[in-house]
Amino acid sequence: MITTIAVTNNVATFINIFTIEATKQQALIDHLKIHTETIRKQPGFITANFHRSLDGTRVINYVQWTSIEASKAIHQNPDISAAFATYQDLGVSMDLRYYEVVLTRGQPIKIEAHNNLITQIDVLYVAPENQQSLLQKLTQVIDPAIAKQTGNLSTAWIRSLDGNRIINYSQWSSKDTYDAAMSNLNRNADSEEQTAIKDVVQQLDSHLYQIDFIADADGLLT
Repeated sequence: MITTIAVTNNVATFINIFTIEATKQQALIDHLKIHTETIRKQPGFITANFHRSLDGTRVINYVQWTSIEASKAIHQNPDISAAFATYQDLGVSMDLRYYEVVLTRGQPIKIEAHNNLITQIDVLYVAPENQQSLLQKLTQVIDPAIAKQTGNLSTAWIRSLDGNRIINYSQWSSKDTYDAAMSNLNRNADSEEQTAIKDVVQQLDSHLYQIDFIADADGLLT
């Protein structure tokens, strides 16, 4: 059970970012496991991949569908609509958007359970009119710097179709190599181009994650 992140028009990418109190992260994941049993049986579903942040405050669900239409059709199922309502009882904030992968680098990006990798997911908030120019700067300035760091295995740059988000999805060999890389990058973060990037980003949400469970039409793997 493996999900591949690649530049392709063959899948619709849906990413849901859950923000929650750290003490309730496990309860949220337990809810998601139950609800995913229903969602995975819907027409057009391919895979869902649930990442838990190491600090307990985020859960990110990276989902692939055969089409956006197939994804939206699940809301016609009353059981799924009722499931979404239960998240409010946990005080969950959800950020649901459709995305497309615009660039990948490094090893083929595969999401799979028990791979022992650390996943860095940066969510950059941006005004729609600035998304494309920011994406170009990120891939031309920031990505080459990340690529030079020891322990960085792969990176994908993903943009939301509504223009409001850019996501950096990177896989690292360990948390130690990630921490060392960030320390090195921060020491060299005062170039004019990098400053210009920071001026355009409205908000940056950066966390480290591990895969909690994944699902496809055949079942769940934890």
